[in-house]
Parts: sequence; C-alpha cells; structure tokens
Amino acid sequence: MQAPRLLRSSVIKQIRRNYTESGLAKTTINDLPSPQGSWQTQNDANQRKFNAQLIGGIGLLTGTIIFGKAIGYLEFHNDLPKPADIPSYK
Repeated sequence: MQAPRLLRSSVIKQIRRNYTESGLAKTTINDLPSPQGSWQTQNDANQRKFNAQLIGGIGLLTGTIIFGKAIGYLEFHNDLPKPADIPSYK
C-alpha cells in the first residue's frame, strides 16, 4: 500500500528536480552565424590544401615502398621460379 505512494512521490520529486526556470532566451536559427565572403575562394583554398596533402601522402607512400624494397623489408614475390618440367608426369 505504501510502496506505490512512495514510488510516485520519488518520481514526482525527480521530475521536479529536472525542471528549472531559466531566464535565458531560447536560441533560434536567426542566432546562428551566417557565411561571409565568396564560397568559391574558400573552396579553392580548401582544394589547394587538400591536394597538397594528397600529393604529400602519395609521395610518402611511394618513398616508403621504395625504401622498404631497397633495404629488403618488402618482398613483392614477382620473381617466382618456373615449375619443374617433369617429362614422365602427365
């Protein structure tokens, strides 16, 4: 008998604790910053930066592969021996 009342009172207290009256105004979409300047100049600057990063990454990958092959860390297995030619095998 007391359990439902106790549960209900604890739930109501919890709901009341979560509610606060704030003096702040609610934000709207009008409060967001608006873009300034030409989008084309910003896009060109970003593309230059991203292309430089891409070229740098490709160069680093190529250098790593060449260096690894030169010192023997990488083996591409492109010099496989030919299979044995056994005349009696059919």
